[in-house]
Amino acid sequence: MPRAEPLREGDPAAVGPYRLLGRLGAGGQGVVYLASAPDGRPVAVKVLREGQAGGRFLEEIDAARRVEPFCVAQVLDASPGDRPYIVTEYVEGPSLQQAGRHAGADLQRLAVATATALAAIHQAGIVHRDFKPANVLLGHGGPRVIDFGIARSAEAGAAGAGGIVGTPAYMAPEQLAGAPVGPAADVFAWGSAMGFAATGSPPFGEDTLPAVINRILHNEPQLGELPQPLRAIVLECLAKDPARRPSMEQVLLRLLGGRAVAAAGPGHAAARPAADPGDGGPGSALGRPGRRVSKGRWVAGAAAVALAVAGGVVWAAMNGWVIERRRPPAEALALSTGTTPAPTATPGHAKRTGKPSTPRPGRKSTSAAARRPTLEPSRQPTRKATSTASTGRPTRSAGPSGGGSFRVLSIRAQSPGTDTARGCHINDTNTFGVVEGTRLATTFRYEWVLDGQVKERSEAPIAESHTFQLVGPLVKTEGPHTVILRVTGPTTSSKTLRFTICPDDDQ
Repeated sequence: MPRAEPLREGDPAAVGPYRLLGRLGAGGQGVVYLASAPDGRPVAVKVLREGQAGGRFLEEIDAARRVEPFCVAQVLDASPGDRPYIVTEYVEGPSLQQAGRHAGADLQRLAVATATALAAIHQAGIVHRDFKPANVLLGHGGPRVIDFGIARSAEAGAAGAGGIVGTPAYMAPEQLAGAPVGPAADVFAWGSAMGFAATGSPPFGEDTLPAVINRILHNEPQLGELPQPLRAIVLECLAKDPARRPSMEQVLLRLLGGRAVAAAGPGHAAARPAADPGDGGPGSALGRPGRRVSKGRWVAGAAAVALAVAGGVVWAAMNGWVIERRRPPAEALALSTGTTPAPTATPGHAKRTGKPSTPRPGRKSTSAAARRPTLEPSRQPTRKATSTASTGRPTRSAGPSGGGSFRVLSIRAQSPGTDTARGCHINDTNTFGVVEGTRLATTFRYEWVLDGQVKERSEAPIAESHTFQLVGPLVKTEGPHTVILRVTGPTTSSKTLRFTICPDDDQ
């Protein structure tokens, strides 16, 4: 049974259709309860205090629902009524604040998962504004970022008058000043939280408020024995000037062995949902976009259980991670269960940039040797990532009783860019899928089929969440392709995706 404090006198017995079971916590905005949903599953219900919902409540909740399910507790429901509330997935486990210091693979796993979550949040056009160790839960399926109660759409955050919202020890200088904040403030908070995770203390201390604020504004962070290369990434994130901080997508690339971090520009322009690592910021020496990059595969260790992160480039395993290098896509993957319109050119990215100032590396082999973990990822920038989603309805058939039912929710392709004129993906293309199960603590069998050939057969668990993200085949060859994700047991379901990789004309 999930742990919660008993309900107190004055607490309601139910909120909407959710029966309250106990208290999980309370703060300035309201009280968080453990509750039972109508279908019996546990959920977290945050009941907001009077005046906290605001006129943009429903818009903000709609924005939160757009966040893809990578390492976050998803928003399930909300009501702006007399007693406004927000319902999210319940994640059982201690917070990072409670768990304290991490090291080695645990620290790396934490860094990647939380960076992935914030990248997905930012891609949905949201700024969290209160990212801190207490808002990272260490669930059975890996770290999950919670509490979108004070998250605001990036547009609202940039335009608002800007009262100070957040936890001072993890707040960026511009946030402490009461200025409008953008995604760069979350980047600063992430760096501070990683400093806490490595040392057990925030980089600027947590004693008196004036002392903490003074250190954040004027002093260098204290990172103890935080190891490289994470130390260098965290230092970049803790830059006083928000324009000098990388975006979360760039941080994620660096964590996964990709391109070096470069500042994303002033405040990480809130109107731009996801910064393009190819921009590189002022003074960038990054080369010409649209070139092929070498991608290997990330391989799950034994008994892989929890998550494929940021477009399926990381798998958490019970017994640690077994990792091969791979160049991740330029933006976090946005998995869709509905129809996605054909990609369109993005202003500012339609034209190629000038020739690179450094010699162009040779084209990587697409043989099996190209997947070895010793390969260094390409340093060439890519076009803004685009994706193609399937639109067909899944097929299902009845299976054995007692094992629950499963269906393929979506299948998607992700590449560094798309040639909109020819309607094809540029460079190697990754594929991903999402499977939904009706019961937790069950496993399903699946297979990936590429151009009529089975590329992978395996099984995966439905553990903490009712959905599971899968990594499909990496497609390297030019021309049209057909990818099928098929659940083979205990029930059957499938979805098909067709796409084309552009001829490599400019090699």
